[in-house]
Amino acid sequence: MTAIKSLLSLAVVVWLVSGCSVLPKPAPGSINQYLLEYTPGPQTGQKTLRGAPVIVITVPRAHGGYDTSRIAYMQEDYGLRYYTRSRWADTPVRMLAPLLADAMQATGQFQALYSTPGSVAADMRLDTELIRLHQDFRSTPSEVRITLRAQLVDLAKGRVIATWMADRSAVAGTDDAYGGVVAANRLLGQVLDELAQFCLSNQP
Repeated sequence: MTAIKSLLSLAVVVWLVSGCSVLPKPAPGSINQYLLEYTPGPQTGQKTLRGAPVIVITVPRAHGGYDTSRIAYMQEDYGLRYYTRSRWADTPVRMLAPLLADAMQATGQFQALYSTPGSVAADMRLDTELIRLHQDFRSTPSEVRITLRAQLVDLAKGRVIATWMADRSAVAGTDDAYGGVVAANRLLGQVLDELAQFCLSNQP
């Protein structure tokens, strides 16, 4: 009987050592995902006027290095790096398209929607390009920088009405990914409000 117990004990030890444990395996390191969001400024949030012109928002283009869900930062000139444990929930340009439409709609002067060029009837088209969106650690404290270029197109006449570009920065509350995300959202709201006013001032 003692020999049998010894053999059973040895079998259990071998089973555990071989990795067949009933204990759960450690979960892999989680990835934090963050959103870009827009809240209309105090001068916006108006009810859309009846018969307001239709403006279609195309999905923005992204410069190299920014067409990714990875959150970018810089520590040296020309060196773009990415956080390993933090990401955007989608690429910034894909998240930007509906936010651009929200900003135009919030003026009350446009019927705004986002779609591919030529897929809907509209009076104007807003094309945008994301040139920069990164957290910059070359300054202390770190700053978030957004550079956005836009052009407003008169679809009836087939011509560019006006072009616009904003290059803005804001200090991050903390020198980490979350601090950069909070600063990026705060800064984006300012940039989109400026862009909406640009479109209002230049509509045909």
